[in-house]
Amino acid sequence: HTETQRAEVEAQIKDAIDRGAKVIFGGGRPKGSEYEKGWFIEPTIIENVPDGARMWTEEVFGPALPIRRIKDLDEGLRLANASQYGLGSSIWTTNMASAHRGVQELEAGYTWVNALQIAHDELPFGGTKQSGFGKEHGVQAFLQYTEEKSVVYGGI
Repeated sequence: HTETQRAEVEAQIKDAIDRGAKVIFGGGRPKGSEYEKGWFIEPTIIENVPDGARMWTEEVFGPALPIRRIKDLDEGLRLANASQYGLGSSIWTTNMASAHRGVQELEAGYTWVNALQIAHDELPFGGTKQSGFGKEHGVQAFLQYTEEKSVVYGGI
């Protein structure tokens, strides 16, 4: 991270706290001489982040995770899809019917089900909505740089 990016993530964390969210882990800068050179932020988990908070409405490019308890899958899908961004999504469940529904209905370019968010080189990676500029990885990435052309020759 850069100094500017650290300040951005810290501002997103502060905004969530100011709106009533609660830090349950991290939330500050790590202590110790090994962290003096660099722009470090502790891994941070914040619960009960309200709808209008920056962490809920913006992409967070740092180690800060907003979480919220939901009453059911419908509410979770509504909240996730209300965002103007759609880079990645994650589903953690023991109910495969819910997982399949989430995969179909989540508006995100990449969805992990019961798996860590690791991009695989053979799969296209990129967002939807206001996230990203097309796809990386996989055949789909190459296709972005091509233009199909149909040609028909009559009797020559």
